[in-house]
Amino acid sequence: MVFPLGEWLLLSLGFLAWMEWPHFHIEKSLRMIPLAWVLGWIVEHSVAFSPPWDWHFPRIFVLITLTLVAWKKTEERKYPGILLASFCLVAQDLFVLNEPGIFAYEQWLFAIIFVAVAFFSTRSQWSMIAALGGGMLISMAFTVFLFDGVVSYYTIPNAFLWHFSIGACTIIAVLRQVREHYQTRKALAMIPMAAPQESQAEEGSVYRKDD
Repeated sequence: MVFPLGEWLLLSLGFLAWMEWPHFHIEKSLRMIPLAWVLGWIVEHSVAFSPPWDWHFPRIFVLITLTLVAWKKTEERKYPGILLASFCLVAQDLFVLNEPGIFAYEQWLFAIIFVAVAFFSTRSQWSMIAALGGGMLISMAFTVFLFDGVVSYYTIPNAFLWHFSIGACTIIAVLRQVREHYQTRKALAMIPMAAPQESQAEEGSVYRKDD
């Protein structure tokens, strides 16, 4: 992807968290995203690494930050989602090594499977983010181990997977917020309807006592 969709989405969330707009209720922990990106940029331009690995440190630092924040926010069990998500990416690397081109549009296929597994194996948005971030971090270690001596150039983390995961996660988060908003409105709309019924029931009980 030529347009850095992932960076723009995450940096926008980070700056909105700093602004504290009343219309945008964003977790304050996301304020660390711009700082992590700048720190990664400094490391990337201060340390020289030899091929084949092209370490994209701003993304790696942001990924670590997001995973740690999501880990603290998640109350349910975290390991199943992370392990299942990382297994999808390791399977992708094995297919690319042993059977390259066996699937049409394999990047899209495995990216969709990766996000779907993280979505269905978790119960909340934070646990899904932990699964996506943890899965990508674990898969990086396997990628370096599996591709060492095989590839002449490789970007870590995978650029396509990075943008796709963040875009899909943002869409899912927005849809969940919309669903919660309409569920809350529906619940509030039911309260005035229930109040007259309760008052009528109380009046009826008073009349029965008087009789």
